[in-house]
Amino acid sequence: MKRIIAIVLVFVMMFSFSACGGNAEVTVESIQERGVLRVGVKDSLIGMGYLNPETGEYEGLEIDIARKIAEEMGVEVEFLVVTPTTRLQMIDSGDIDISLSNFTITEERKMSYHFSAPYYTDAVGVMVLKDSGISSLEDLDGKTIGVTMSSTSAASLKEYLGEGYELSFDEFDDHAGIKLALSAGAIDAHCVDTVVLTTYMDDTTVILEDRFAAQPFGVVSKLSNTQLNAYVDGLIDEWLSDGTIDSMREANGLLPSFEG
Repeated sequence: MKRIIAIVLVFVMMFSFSACGGNAEVTVESIQERGVLRVGVKDSLIGMGYLNPETGEYEGLEIDIARKIAEEMGVEVEFLVVTPTTRLQMIDSGDIDISLSNFTITEERKMSYHFSAPYYTDAVGVMVLKDSGISSLEDLDGKTIGVTMSSTSAASLKEYLGEGYELSFDEFDDHAGIKLALSAGAIDAHCVDTVVLTTYMDDTTVILEDRFAAQPFGVVSKLSNTQLNAYVDGLIDEWLSDGTIDSMREANGLLPSFEG
């Protein structure tokens, strides 16, 4: 009886593993068999990843790149909205195959995830209220700055300013929450990639002049998906070389990649 139960348990475990996909490598062929490339994107960054409420369509540089990757594969594309706290979880779980979500490439992150060559390089900036009395980064001494969880912006700002400044950082789940806190006076500044700040600007805010800390964005995927990664890398390299990505950038109203 125990032997029968053990055999049944083995089959149950094998079925469960198979049903959830386990840790099987995702390849171009498996995506083609599925017929859909699942891509993690932002839905609130104008020019990068934005769900236009008037058309109900996604638009932006990252959206265009995702669509072109799917087109090259001969499959449909499915966009799934990610946040700074969910995008890596969704890659780990296999809910998405790749992510184009203005995710900065760092050496530390490359130890755990695969990044393509950067398709766009932004710079970090700081947004404040116009009537805050803050006119330069030096005026942030003793102030509280909003950043997202797992963001590199806080470290970049501290490094750029150097020693002698006391900075406090409040972490938020998303940039909409930071903007609300800034408008309410709960924090003094919003620090993140400039393309994000531009999305949240209004008549009450201003972006300080300084730009710093190049933020190269790459297509993110699982390290273990080696064949898929190589395929995506080849496409990005080709489109960087032949001007395709520059044309997409210009069509979406983005400045040239930051060099500094």
